[in-house]
Amino acid sequence: MHTLKHIVITIRVDEVDDDPLFGIPSDLEDIRSKNVIESVTIEIRVGMDTSCSQGDAWGRLDEVFTTPGWFALKRVSLAIRVPRYHSGNELEVALRRLPETQFPRLSTSNLVSFDFEVKSVQVRV
Repeated sequence: MHTLKHIVITIRVDEVDDDPLFGIPSDLEDIRSKNVIESVTIEIRVGMDTSCSQGDAWGRLDEVFTTPGWFALKRVSLAIRVPRYHSGNELEVALRRLPETQFPRLSTSNLVSFDFEVKSVQVRV
């Protein structure tokens, strides 16, 4: 942990009840003050016949990254990929609002750059 500077996490959500972050905020909290991580990139890929939680689990990530102890952290990137047929529907609209509803601290942080993106993608069958 003393030399790891960049983390890239890719998660595929295939079940409606899946936590889209699969408990990652708790794992990150455990290493909060014991690292030199400068950037964290998380990509969530929503499966074809799935939805994706729009609830408070996302806010936990906001809380973890804005708690003191991330001495070297400069950038957090979160990208959510939804199947194209979800494009413009209720799920995509709700996910696009996450920075306002679940990431208020990261969205306004002067210490950490927060990149957030929801993108509809072609699904390969």
